[in-house]
Amino acid sequence: MREHPCEQHSPGHHTDACLTGPCGYCGTSLHTIASGECRSCLRIVCEACDAGYHPDLGPICHPCTQSGTGGGPDPASPDGQELHRLCVFEVALNCGHLVTLARTGWYPVSVACCDRLGGTILHGVYVPYTSHVDLVNLRSERHEHRPKGTPSEPDRVTDRRPRTDEPYQSPYPGGDAHSGRYPARVGATWNLDGSVPPTAPH
Repeated sequence: MREHPCEQHSPGHHTDACLTGPCGYCGTSLHTIASGECRSCLRIVCEACDAGYHPDLGPICHPCTQSGTGGGPDPASPDGQELHRLCVFEVALNCGHLVTLARTGWYPVSVACCDRLGGTILHGVYVPYTSHVDLVNLRSERHEHRPKGTPSEPDRVTDRRPRTDEPYQSPYPGGDAHSGRYPARVGATWNLDGSVPPTAPH
């Protein structure tokens, strides 16, 4: 099959040739049939090649599902460009928080979240320890072409909330409460050179 129109542009910037041309896999004309973009290969496919819609992840096509990797063929990168994977994850951390994390790249193994596990002070700068990831759930994934050598954006925590096993005290007398399991430990600050971080003005 000759190169599909979806492979001739940056991901997500579909043209009329993509939307009304042939299905990205079976070649069926999209003029009179429902179609959608696969979240994995980013091709426009007909309803016969659609494998369903996941409320958190979006639609995916049959070929990507059957490949086992969900990768499908990558769109060719334009000259001087490279493909960046932009993901949003929900991660359960060992500091006791459940966070929504936006990052360029794949699953994180640790996340700078809070100072509950302690930290270090060096040259008057306090740096909290990162939290290890206990569980991760992919919420969304998209791909974007950027100039070669473009540095990855720093991870961004967009939401933070207690894990369901966080210590809980009922607001009502005699109500249920539990001590929780996380964080497994609460750390102290290690001072490496005797300096102290500057205090915030009051």
